[in-house]
Amino acid sequence: MSLRRLSLALLLPVMALQAQQAAPTLHEALLAARADRAGEPGVAAAFKRLADAHGTPLYIYDQAHIKGQVASLRAAFGPRFPKLRIFYALKANTNPAVIDLLRAEGLGAEVVSGGEIESALRQGYAGRDIMFTSSSKNPREIRRAIELGTVLNVDSLDELNQVQAEARRQKKQARISFRINPGVDPHTIHQINTGIAESKFGLHLQGGIAFKAYETAKGMPEVRIEGAHCHIGSQITETDGYVLTARKMLGFVKELKDKLGIRLAFLDLGGGLGIPYQDGQHLMSPEDLAKDLEPVWKEGVAAAGYEPTLWLEPGRFFVGGSGYLLVRVNTVKETPIKTFVNVDAGFNTLMRPAMYQAYHRVRIIGRTQDPVKVDIAGDVCETGDILAEGRLLPRAKAGDLAVILDAGAYGFSMASEYNARPLPAEVMVVGNEAKVVRRRGTMNDLYRSAKPAAAPRK
Repeated sequence: MSLRRLSLALLLPVMALQAQQAAPTLHEALLAARADRAGEPGVAAAFKRLADAHGTPLYIYDQAHIKGQVASLRAAFGPRFPKLRIFYALKANTNPAVIDLLRAEGLGAEVVSGGEIESALRQGYAGRDIMFTSSSKNPREIRRAIELGTVLNVDSLDELNQVQAEARRQKKQARISFRINPGVDPHTIHQINTGIAESKFGLHLQGGIAFKAYETAKGMPEVRIEGAHCHIGSQITETDGYVLTARKMLGFVKELKDKLGIRLAFLDLGGGLGIPYQDGQHLMSPEDLAKDLEPVWKEGVAAAGYEPTLWLEPGRFFVGGSGYLLVRVNTVKETPIKTFVNVDAGFNTLMRPAMYQAYHRVRIIGRTQDPVKVDIAGDVCETGDILAEGRLLPRAKAGDLAVILDAGAYGFSMASEYNARPLPAEVMVVGNEAKVVRRRGTMNDLYRSAKPAAAPRK
């Protein structure tokens, strides 16, 4: 063998190793896409690997991001609020792997339906670690919650009477709190603005309505009052609404003790911490919120003469930024008015843009050149099925991949089989591995509950 060939033979393994080391892990590729580097060859290769292995549309969750969000909330609130308990609002994402991860991180479960109660139980939660919050609980749900020892977050006097009757029937004492409507506007999207006076949620402080509920419940031996709860909305970006709400709620805590002798075990200030959906967007951080709440909390508990445990229950904050929706370009269509990039997902896959006019960042994978203004259009047969409107993006071609960011909250959990399209698969990325955490739906799934019919024509 010549010296040149020998040198090349020795160099090839080294070059291969260097190339392997230079290639980003799947986790690193997700972070690169977030940093608007989806056009890089290594990043494109990582997304292609995901698409080849799991198909599209595909929900991808980054485990490291979820853990990081939990750590950031704890780091902000833990030192300032020694009596603290954090819950996860399951409605944001009910994938069992996500629930299991957050349970393992030590979070309780905040649920809004009988199905979410069962989801929590399946992932190892005990009933005592669940709070059930809904403005419209059915009798089966109330029965199940009392059986399990779950905290029932009561939303009306009518519901209180039903809880009392069911607890009496079971010969148990129901654990309750009341959801309070504090009449605070946190300036978020109307559909998720839950603390304003005209909202359907909670018992109003105004007019003594909430006070009357606690007074009534105190006289019921079938219930045990444990706390008070409020939730003023979702995707909140400033601290002002929380500060005003905390001040009102702590004043109510003092009133309950002074006038009724009720000492609450906990005060739940809800969740709703916003996440950035646009590049360069800077929002309230957990540190900002904890810092602004601390003096209000200390003043309020000093006035009340005791300190309940502070409960928090974010959902979107933990999982929203962890999620990526990977789609494939079906066609590119130029019209006299617009250019449409038609992809293989629609509002049946990601409802938020159509329902809330929500903004999600989009990256074209492996492309950097020739930017053009486009609408990312879905495959649902509806005019309103636009996932992203008027975006300046690298020119895409049929067969390209695109990724929609911040799809981890209210993405798959709101997905449907509209237009007879099976549900997408979900994977969890850990380092350089992607584990399937929900298989892709099949055509048979569309008919899983239908009565048998004639065999399809050949």
